[in-house]
Amino acid sequence: MNRKIKMEGGFAYRNKGIIENCYADVKIGTAIRINGNKHENAGLVYENSGELHQCFSRSIVRTWKKGRDGLIVTNQGRCQHCFFIAKSDKALEKCRDKELGFAKANTKPEFLEENFQWDFAAFERESAEKMQFQKELWHYEPDESASPDQATVEINSREQFLKWFDDVNHGKPEAANAKILLTDDLDFHGKTIPAIGCDKQHPFSGTFDGGGHKIRGFVLSGKGMAETGLFGYLKGTVQNLSIDCIVKGASCPLVAAFCAVNEGEIHCCEAICAVYAKRYIGMFVGENHGKIGRCRVSGKSRGSLIWPWFLLPFLILPFIVLLNPLEPPKEYVPVMADASIVQNENEKKTRGKRNNDNKVSFEVPETLIVDAANLTAESDTYVINNPNRGANYDFVATLYMTNSNGKDVEVYRSGRIPIGYHIKSLTLDPPSGITLSEGDYKAKLAFSFYHHDTGEKGMVDSDVPLTIKIQQGGEK
Repeated sequence: MNRKIKMEGGFAYRNKGIIENCYADVKIGTAIRINGNKHENAGLVYENSGELHQCFSRSIVRTWKKGRDGLIVTNQGRCQHCFFIAKSDKALEKCRDKELGFAKANTKPEFLEENFQWDFAAFERESAEKMQFQKELWHYEPDESASPDQATVEINSREQFLKWFDDVNHGKPEAANAKILLTDDLDFHGKTIPAIGCDKQHPFSGTFDGGGHKIRGFVLSGKGMAETGLFGYLKGTVQNLSIDCIVKGASCPLVAAFCAVNEGEIHCCEAICAVYAKRYIGMFVGENHGKIGRCRVSGKSRGSLIWPWFLLPFLILPFIVLLNPLEPPKEYVPVMADASIVQNENEKKTRGKRNNDNKVSFEVPETLIVDAANLTAESDTYVINNPNRGANYDFVATLYMTNSNGKDVEVYRSGRIPIGYHIKSLTLDPPSGITLSEGDYKAKLAFSFYHHDTGEKGMVDSDVPLTIKIQQGGEK
């Protein structure tokens, strides 16, 4: 029997270049071995012969008995100031590369600084299990001197985006070498799209600046492809871009969400993804031969496995328990600690029957009235509502305001708002250096969804436009 080995890295499958200031926060692999298939998984990189600097993994690595590595399976390169986080000392002992890991209780900033020379220049100084990038550093400024005379092509619609990368994949030099700026979020609502730079003969060699925007709701199919990712073969530069997608790569040898093969540079990018594949997998990048800096990935990976059907009656119950735990996973976004979260008074009257369908519901005002004195918005009914109308997703709400340059600036982020609850007040928290005066502002509320029972991240986010009116005395 031909036994294929599934090899997977939480951030990258293979690194021959440079990865620095990056991290992975994913659930990897399966806890079940079927038909002799062997799974080897690592929390960050499966095979490293390049350089890793100041990277970490807090991934949940599931595998069959042996074959679990918290950070790296094979390391022939340089790994400096990198580590992984294990749930406990007992869990750490089960990892083959335990010398590169720390139990969660020990990953305090002071410990990492004193004993591991960890540099917090790129990260907020919190416990490693909660570390995020600092907002002011989550943006890459390109070197304009590299192409001073090249015109920038702005993209703000799905139609423009699809037309552009169709030209890239057909080898048109003006598209493959273009300088692209994304000026708005794009939502594909479940549409399947091909990779940008579909193979080595048709790479993307230009510059793609996401402008801090997100491309969401798309599906990547690796059918008939040697490698797949949003950027299939990259020889140029991609920066300041977030993606939220599903990758179906069961028949594709090399699979990643953001980039399959990188021979260029990727900076300040994020991937939220669900990846279904069974050979060589890197959740963010498949093979890296270039440079990747200040990037992160979150999501889950599962294979496409063939079951021994005659054993199904005996295996179905433990299989459900293993892959769908009754308790929400540890990384499930916590419910807001803010006292403004309130259960809907008509909760019992409006309770709908939840089923396995993906249903979401939210309510927000068209205009949010904010008190200029304290930047607080209050309402007798709700500011943001998650009504119980048969929905099965809680959500996190993020409020963005559009600045004078047309870019979205985050000014508020909630905790998890469960089904049947609402918040009656919120306070804007603009980045340092930004002063909000009286007036009307364009804004939008973006929603990230989490299954109410399992805590699984919904793969398609949504946003709605609204107006923020800042005035003395707030709502009148």
